[in-house]
Amino acid sequence: MRQREDLVFTMAEYVRRLATLRRAMARRELDALIVTTPENLCYLTGYHTPGYYWFQALVVPLEGEVFFVTRRLEDSNVQTYTWVSSSFPYDDFESPALELARRIDEQGLGEGRLGYERHSYFFRASEQDVCCEALPNASFVDAYGIVEDLRLVKSDDEIEVMRQSARTTEAGMQAGIDAISAGATENDVAAEIQWAMTKAGSEYPAIAPFIASGWRGSIGHATWMGRRIEPNEAVFLEVGGCIARYHTAMMRTVFVGDAPDAVRRAEAVVRDAMRATMETIKPGVPAQEVDRVARAVIREGAPDSAQSSRTGYSIGLAFAPDWGEGHILSLLEGQERLLEENMTFHLIPWVQVPGMAGVGLSETVRVTADGCESLFDFPRQVFVK
Repeated sequence: MRQREDLVFTMAEYVRRLATLRRAMARRELDALIVTTPENLCYLTGYHTPGYYWFQALVVPLEGEVFFVTRRLEDSNVQTYTWVSSSFPYDDFESPALELARRIDEQGLGEGRLGYERHSYFFRASEQDVCCEALPNASFVDAYGIVEDLRLVKSDDEIEVMRQSARTTEAGMQAGIDAISAGATENDVAAEIQWAMTKAGSEYPAIAPFIASGWRGSIGHATWMGRRIEPNEAVFLEVGGCIARYHTAMMRTVFVGDAPDAVRRAEAVVRDAMRATMETIKPGVPAQEVDRVARAVIREGAPDSAQSSRTGYSIGLAFAPDWGEGHILSLLEGQERLLEENMTFHLIPWVQVPGMAGVGLSETVRVTADGCESLFDFPRQVFVK
């Protein structure tokens, strides 16, 4: 392995990750694994680029040297950000899938049992077909989730990076709250949030901040569209900062004027749901139990506003289109996975006040040895301007 001084984590951390992956591969009797998901490439090697709309793959043999197959323009990212010394770039006029197959065959893996991420956004069905046809003597096995399972429990080093990310999220949220006033536009608020997060050290996040004023605050995933903020209305904010591709996210609601009773009731219910949820979280608790507790609080306190989404989702290493890891683990009905220390979640029990506001007071939390802690130090309230 090539040693580098500018890796995000120590070489010992990457060696640990690779060794753990290979043990998982051995249990599945894989001779090699083809990794194509951007987060998994970053997790295993440090590789990152926004250019993942072109094909890129890391091949991990059960034994021997790992190697990249990337677009030639992106190969400089392999040299700059990773410990990997073997890379086979392809030119824009070449078939990436054929190049991948050729390199696999050259490395003596063409007749092996090859795991691949069948459900990856970034290894299309047509590319899978080309690769499989070019390696007729190989056995292809769906190994989607094998790296994701390793990512779910963070190392202490990853937790420290997420704490740094949390400081940038706080900076962006505070700037957004400060920028809200009657007459300001959603764009004004967005500009201040992004400026403050960036100045605080955030890299580009996987999702832009969500800023929705007035009636738009009760629309799922609405963000800034230039609307002017009026007196006596709410502004919903959801902000996620990013350090070394590790994200932390937070929701807060701001009311311009005197918050009406409906908003104050929603605030109380959401705060109670957050408190009950955080009191439930600890190692050994099924993920679905956290969801059940949150929904029970909301159902009792706001019977006319059922929770419209999961109660939370794993969060950490991410590229667009999502800052979360909810596809790995979400807190929802039917999810029996037991929580473990150093799992991290964005907890999002929230209440929609139809036609008026979305009230969210979310936290990014870490599962501790005997409970959970928020990575933020930020007031959990509806702010009044």
